Amino acid sequence: MTAGGGPPRLNLANALTALRIVLAPVFLVLYVGGGRLRALAAFAAAAATDVLDGLVARVLNQQTRLGAFLDPIADKFLAACALVALAATGRLPVWLPALVVCRDLAQLAGAALLRTTRHVVPVAPTRIGKYATVALAMTVVLALADDFGADPGGELGPFVIAFALLAAECVAISFAQYAMFFVRALRTPAG
Repeated sequence: MTAGGGPPRLNLANALTALRIVLAPVFLVLYVGGGRLRALAAFAAAAATDVLDGLVARVLNQQTRLGAFLDPIADKFLAACALVALAATGRLPVWLPALVVCRDLAQLAGAALLRTTRHVVPVAPTRIGKYATVALAMTVVLALADDFGADPGGELGPFVIAFALLAAECVAISFAQYAMFFVRALRTPAG
């Protein structure tokens, strides 16, 4: 739906978001398959769409409900693909993408349940959720930089670990926050 309530439209901003959704598994397959340079290009292009879709939506007045719905999904999907790729190649521990994917799937399931029971779905991200996103992005960027030879001295390794642990803590706290929001939403009368 458009911001004004009309039917969903595919505009440039939404197309950029859709492109991010398409590029995420491309990155994953290329990275795990050993095509690291092409994988990095796919990841960079996907990350660029994240910046561009919001800019285009604001500048061209193309904010839509579809875009507001798809953008966080595209962000989460790209992050999950990057974390899975790095874990599959031994660059990150498997528990980190497992934690992130479990939280995100629980959020989607909770939102679906709230919608089907006609409860209000809380959609605003929490501050700690935003911190988790930043920490996860830093973990991925540092792991990729280390992987692509940007750290010949091997000094990034401890920073990758530190950001991974910080991200895990933020993800766990945000998971608890979203669970509380879900319970609170279920307790309010359905609309």
